[in-house]
Parts: sequence; structure tokens; C-alpha cells
Amino acid sequence: MSTTFNERQALHMTLQSLLEQRLSLRREYMERDKELGEEIKQILHRIRELDERYGVPSGTDDQQGETTSGSAVPHEIQAQRAGKARKPYQHHDYPGIAREVETILEEAAAPLTLTELYGELQKRRAVEWANPYMILQKALKHSERVKIEKEGRKLVFSIR
Repeated sequence: MSTTFNERQALHMTLQSLLEQRLSLRREYMERDKELGEEIKQILHRIRELDERYGVPSGTDDQQGETTSGSAVPHEIQAQRAGKARKPYQHHDYPGIAREVETILEEAAAPLTLTELYGELQKRRAVEWANPYMILQKALKHSERVKIEKEGRKLVFSIR
């Protein structure tokens, strides 16, 4: 019994040692990552200064290592190298969309499905939304007149 207990104690001590090593490696990694991020930030800043001084138009190549947190995150760099730029934030006028939905529903004789309503909004506003359901849900918080019901798996919008 005592040999099993001694072996267990030894394994527990080894485990503690490995966990401490792991923690110290993570700390080192984070410190080094911050240092590299600062170096990248300084280089980008210097490039911008030179571009401004000599009137060189800034391109997307200059901003490859730039991130919001100040450190280079590998998946962000890979996405940028692949040419996948992040979409700029698009502001939505939710109260305006709600008024437009109310107008569409007033003009329609019958309740409209999400697809029909979105199609009509596309015609009138010339918009292309990645997730029309979310946009409409946020917009309809500004309207008390629009009623949303479910018919089977479809959402049906009507005016009260």
C-alpha cells in the first residue's frame, strides 16, 4: 500500500512540476508576443511617417501586421495574406427600416413572409444583408405595430 501511495505522491509532484513549467512557458510566450506586437506597431508607424513625408499612397500591404490589440495573431495574419479583408462596419438605420417595413405591410393586402418582406426591402432600399432576419429583428424593436407570427417553420409579418 505504501509503495502505491509513494508512487502516487511522485506522480502528483511530477504533475505539479509540469503544470508550473507550462504556466511559465505561457507567460514567456505572452511577453514575447507583446514585444513582437510593439515592434510591429513601431515599424508600421515608421512606414506611415515615411509615406507621409515622401507622399507615397498607403496601400493594404503596409497594414498586414496591424491588429486591434497591438499584437500579431497568427490567424489574422493568415487571413490577410490570403487576401480576405474584413468587411467594414455597415451602419443600419433601424428606425428607418422599421418605418419602411410598416409601409410595406400597410400596402400589402395579406401578411408577408420573411423572404417576401426582404425581397420588397431589397427593391425599395437597394440593400444586401448577410442576415436579414437579424436586421429585421433589431429594426422591429423600434416598431410596435408590426406583428410577427410563425406558420409552421416560416415567419409571417403583419400590421396590427
